[in-house]
Amino acid sequence: MALSVKTPLRDPPRPLAGTLPYGDRTFLSLARAAIRPAPASVQSRTRHGLELKYDVYVGTRTLMTVAEFEKLPDDGNLHELDEGELIVMPPPRPRHGMVQAAVAEALRQAVRKAGSGIVLTECGFRLASDVVQAPDVAFIREDRRADIAWDRYCEFGPDIAVEILSPDDNAQRLQRKIARYPGAGTVVVWVLDPDAITVSTYHRSGAFRILTAVDTIDAPELLPGFSTAVRTLFE
Repeated sequence: MALSVKTPLRDPPRPLAGTLPYGDRTFLSLARAAIRPAPASVQSRTRHGLELKYDVYVGTRTLMTVAEFEKLPDDGNLHELDEGELIVMPPPRPRHGMVQAAVAEALRQAVRKAGSGIVLTECGFRLASDVVQAPDVAFIREDRRADIAWDRYCEFGPDIAVEILSPDDNAQRLQRKIARYPGAGTVVVWVLDPDAITVSTYHRSGAFRILTAVDTIDAPELLPGFSTAVRTLFE
């Protein structure tokens, strides 16, 4: 019997011991340990005086290279590469898509006002030799435009990476995703929770905030003059 253990994500990832998750690498080793392959084994449990025996098997992961990942056919799903492991995600639901469109439009308006910068949605960013992530929305500064290979994955992290929570998100995997961005050049990660109407912001400096519907979100070092009410990102 093959078991698949999945940790539902009920709340946005929080900093450990008051620090930014990607500033404290402790949780990464725990997350990796949780997904290591386990050998087949036989476990027993006593119930109502009877010894029950059952097989527990956790299969090994099938890994692939980025080159193999790039050759995957378009099957209508969103794919990411997590340390060589293929992650397949179904198309987003309407609420997710609505929030994604609102965030992208808010950033595009800021880009048009500033006259510089690029906003992308669900594009692949190669953050490590065996990692490709596709944030829901990404902002890239104008001075990094020359670094983009338009027909290949970006070889760096976006300046702003936006992740929108979905009901079937895995908590450990989302923590790993957030942790990888700053090492690849990302300045800030926004994690939007459509249920709570909040935005958790993770800055590479270590600053962490949870913004509610009545708060205002901005990005002064990246988009001077940009500011919008958090609630508008969920409308």
